[in-house]
Amino acid sequence: MGKFTEYLDGKVYSCIGCRSNLARHTDIVSKQYEGNSGPAYLFRNAVNVRCSPPKCEQLYSGNHTVSTISCVTCSYQLGWKYVRVSSPRQKYKEGTYLIESAYTIKENRYV
Repeated sequence: MGKFTEYLDGKVYSCIGCRSNLARHTDIVSKQYEGNSGPAYLFRNAVNVRCSPPKCEQLYSGNHTVSTISCVTCSYQLGWKYVRVSSPRQKYKEGTYLIESAYTIKENRYV
């Protein structure tokens, strides 16, 4: 376990396990994704996450190289980061974070 290092203000998504800030509402690319547990959000940026070594996975949209992401504070597994995608049509996903909605809390934070 570690301590989260970055605080976000405004509308944010936080880890359900420890409430560490993860991403800003304004960084949502799409809410139309599915993770392993159900609905998920695709974010441009995420903070306070740890990435596993990348590996090739067969996902709904094809073979992609992804890193599993977990919370730096409580190690709760949150989703994955797209490292490389197989299709040129899906290049926009590279570098984005898929965070499963079941593992987040929506908060309004004003620092």
